[in-house]
Amino acid sequence: MSGIARELVERAGVDVDVLIQRLTAAARAKLAAHYRYTILHAGLATLMGARLQELLMDVRAEHHNHFDVLVTRIYELDGRLPDDLGHFAATDLADENLPDGIGDSPDALVTALIDSTRRATRIYTHLCELTEDKDLRTYDLAQAILFEESEHEAWFYEFLGTGPPPRFQRGFRGRSPYVTRLPASDPADPDAPGP
Repeated sequence: MSGIARELVERAGVDVDVLIQRLTAAARAKLAAHYRYTILHAGLATLMGARLQELLMDVRAEHHNHFDVLVTRIYELDGRLPDDLGHFAATDLADENLPDGIGDSPDALVTALIDSTRRATRIYTHLCELTEDKDLRTYDLAQAILFEESEHEAWFYEFLGTGPPPRFQRGFRGRSPYVTRLPASDPADPDAPGP
């Protein structure tokens, strides 16, 4: 089945090997972000209040959802991830590390997380550019994650008391409202939304 999706995307003019590399890098960054938010929630947020704790858990939940859909798309395109987590995570993730000393100030932590979110939006902007009008499934997925990353940035600015209000408030946050709108894909189903 995955061979069909790969063939369709190749026929549309996308270098699928490059696409899989970029999706894999995005999935690796999501796994690192999920880990980072888990550690922040457990270690720092308890010292910084319930409001920040809730925010970190909401973003963490969405990073988990993003990781899942990215991995699914990698496999739909006949890509594979290493069985060894150490090998998968061994790639340079320096950009995913937060600066030292931010644990003393909620505002410094949130500002660093805003910078991390901005780096993530670049990843998904590039994926959108690579797949626009060629691979609709990956484009929709990257665009959905991009929208949610932008929403994360708005949540962080809301925490700081600056910026426009976010679209999704408590109760919707953490549920990946854009990603969950994407239909499941079955390459053998001719009526399924195409790649």
